[in-house]
Amino acid sequence: MRKLAAALAVAAVMTAMMTACAAGVESGAAAVPPAGAPTAPGGYSATTVRLTGPGYEVDVPQVAGGAEAARNEYNAVMRALAQKWIDQVDGTTTLSPGAGQVTYLGTRAISGLFVVSVYGEGAAHPNNAYGTHVIDARTGREITLRDLFIDVRQGLSVLADQAAVEVPRTRAGDQYSKSGIEATEYNYRLWLATPGGMEIHFGEISSHAAGDIVITVPWSKLDSVLNPGLRDIVSG
Repeated sequence: MRKLAAALAVAAVMTAMMTACAAGVESGAAAVPPAGAPTAPGGYSATTVRLTGPGYEVDVPQVAGGAEAARNEYNAVMRALAQKWIDQVDGTTTLSPGAGQVTYLGTRAISGLFVVSVYGEGAAHPNNAYGTHVIDARTGREITLRDLFIDVRQGLSVLADQAAVEVPRTRAGDQYSKSGIEATEYNYRLWLATPGGMEIHFGEISSHAAGDIVITVPWSKLDSVLNPGLRDIVSG
C-alpha cells in the first residue's frame, strides 16, 4: 500500500506539471529552493512555484529536499489545490496570488497554506480562497482531524470552546458569525500544525473589512483530546 501511495503521489505530480505546462507557464521550480533558503530538520526547504496562463497567476507552496515520498506527496497535493481553481477559469473568473501563503517546516511535520485571490466578473472585490495540507514529514502520510484527536467530536468541541475565546480577540471582535465556529469538521478543516499551536483559518466569518479570521489554539489547550504521540509530531 505504501508503494502504491507513493506511486500515486508521483503520478499526481507529473499530471499537475503536464497540465500546468499545457495551459500556461511554470516558474520557480520547487526542485531548486531560493538562494539562502533555510533548511529545516529532515533536509527540507520551503519554496514556491508560480503557474501562469490565460486568466490566472497562482503561487503554489512547495518543498525541496527531505524524504522523497513525503516531498512528492506534499507537492502533489498543493499543486492539486491550485489546479482545482485553475480549472474554474472560464473567462469570467480571474486568479491572482493570494497573500499569506506559507509552509511550516517542523522537525516531524510539514504544513502548507495555499491562498488564491479569486475575482469573478461583476463582483465588488476579489475574495481569498484557501487550502491546507498537513503531513508527517518522515512518511508523507496526511494528518487529518480524525488522526489528530482521540475522538473527533470531543476534539472539535474543545476547538469551538477555544475559538469562542480567541476569535473576539481578532479584528472580528464580537461581530462574527457564531455558526462559523461551531464544532463541525467543515469549520475546522483549514488548519495548520505550527510550533505555537493549531493554526485555524476561518475565512470571512465577520465583515469583509475585518478580513479573513485566523486564530492559533495552543497545543497545551488540546492535550486532553490529542491522540497519544501526535503532539510530538505536530508541535515540533
